[in-house]
Amino acid sequence: MDVFGPLWADHPERIARNTANLVDGGDILLIPGDISWAMRRSDALPDLEFLAKLPGTKVLIKGNHDYWWDSDRALNFPGLFDTPFISADGIVGVAGTRGWDELGESPTPAERTAHQKHVDREIHRLAKRLDVIKDCPRRFAMIHHPPLPDFAPLLKSYDVEAVLYGHVHVGGKDTTLPENWLGLRCICVAADRIGFTPKLIATVEVGAP
Repeated sequence: MDVFGPLWADHPERIARNTANLVDGGDILLIPGDISWAMRRSDALPDLEFLAKLPGTKVLIKGNHDYWWDSDRALNFPGLFDTPFISADGIVGVAGTRGWDELGESPTPAERTAHQKHVDREIHRLAKRLDVIKDCPRRFAMIHHPPLPDFAPLLKSYDVEAVLYGHVHVGGKDTTLPENWLGLRCICVAADRIGFTPKLIATVEVGAP
């Protein structure tokens, strides 16, 4: 990521240091995608090992650059979890999916149809994962792309406490959503936007909702 400018200089060291200072073994660390530039899983191993060594329980979803990760295949890597995730005490549930980009300007009918097909598929994936965590008192969602309005009714129906997303980087053409988005708490946690420092989303007392 250093090729994207000085803001990204030494970002692995900064992530490791800041996480060690703020996160302990009882925390859940949510990571909404773009884990590795690798095209194959074998090439992504150094990045996965880096994340696995960070403190806390790490929960990941796939980003649009994670070509090494089959969308419908479990992550299955020691020290890392994907979604649906439920904490050991059953209190916290996390569901997630990659999501999809906004439709471009002046789309053709074919482009509009293809776009809606992708969006519907992602909503279906998220719905299945939300259903798994429906009995958790504290429910959170991760969508790599900023969630489209199409996702809002589903997220509201499961009363998620917060929606986390990445993808929108400093200096890019995309803009972040308002934190109060369509009645949902929606937070961009792209690494450069939060200074490569974990952001506190919620505090959950052990054994209590």
